[in-house]
Amino acid sequence: MNAEKLSQPGQLISWLFQNRSKELMLITAWLLLQAFIFYNYGIVTVNEARKYIEQADLLIQTGSVSSPNMWMYSVQIFLIAAAKQLTTGYISVVLVQLFFNALATYSLYRLFEKLSNKTTAFAGILLFIFNYPFHTFNTFLYTESLFFSFTILLSCYILQLEKLSVSSFVKIFLFLLLICFTRPSGLLFVPCVSVYLFFRFFKSYPLLLKIPAAATASVLLLFILNTALGSGGELDFLLPFREEHIICGVPTITNSAQETSNNNSVWGILLYVFDHPGQFARLAWLRTETFFGLYRPYYSTGHNIYLVVYFFSLYLMLLISLREWIIKNKWLLLYCMTTIFITWGTAILTCDDWHNRFFLTVAPYIHILSLPVLQKITTFLQKK
Repeated sequence: MNAEKLSQPGQLISWLFQNRSKELMLITAWLLLQAFIFYNYGIVTVNEARKYIEQADLLIQTGSVSSPNMWMYSVQIFLIAAAKQLTTGYISVVLVQLFFNALATYSLYRLFEKLSNKTTAFAGILLFIFNYPFHTFNTFLYTESLFFSFTILLSCYILQLEKLSVSSFVKIFLFLLLICFTRPSGLLFVPCVSVYLFFRFFKSYPLLLKIPAAATASVLLLFILNTALGSGGELDFLLPFREEHIICGVPTITNSAQETSNNNSVWGILLYVFDHPGQFARLAWLRTETFFGLYRPYYSTGHNIYLVVYFFSLYLMLLISLREWIIKNKWLLLYCMTTIFITWGTAILTCDDWHNRFFLTVAPYIHILSLPVLQKITTFLQKK
């Protein structure tokens, strides 16, 4: 195509979408974003990163961590410990995080292609790369970067799975273990994956078999969750209720409500909710507003405008796309919405994160669900 034709906007868009150059553009965009993040933040070893660094030092010195709950972060701790033992520096940890982020981005691109077309996949991944808060953690020695990447890789795998075999089931089980030992919130993906697999691949099974299977899975999940909550450490899961935390670690009242027993247990949390329904309803609304609103008073005006415009546009595309998903792929819709609702529900029962990290876990599924509208937009632009 000659330069004269490329000067016409419609021809230029068509050329970009029909040639391999779009992959090069995505790679370039991804690299530029990572370079910009590294330039802005460097390798972040402060705040929460200190916890994992200290645990890695303790693991090297004693062969163990300070409390049982810290094993739920063991992937990051082992990675930092390995970097220390091999004297490769923290840059090696960042490179591992970047590798899995790139792999997750590529997997999401391939999923977008399967669910729509190359044009929409290009636009969708470019939009995903512009999700600056999501990629920011790639240079932080936090658990988020690996956790986000692992959950995307697992989700892309199961959403493209045509048949559930013994081999694929073992892979999913091992992947869930990896996610659960990257962050404790990985436990939330157990019901999400289980519900999807159950309804997607066992829909022909008789109801008399489904009911006891679902009951057994629910009891097992509650047992695992209760064990994780009571595994030790500094966390008090009723503190966000007693001090009315909207953002975790930021109390809004000083006169705490009466203490209850079994603070770190599923029963303790449910008992508190039933004893204080009015307080729970008010906190649930405020935490929901913070979870989906994203803006924070301590962010700059420009940052808040970016968050609102970017994510509320995705919300709108998701809502318009719902009908199409119900008709064409209700199982994918079930998985994505289950993931969003369970993560949102957990924020309601605890508190929201200072920097939207809980919300960012579900951001890829909002991107996935917005694809039908994005496809209509890219088709319209190509025709123009």
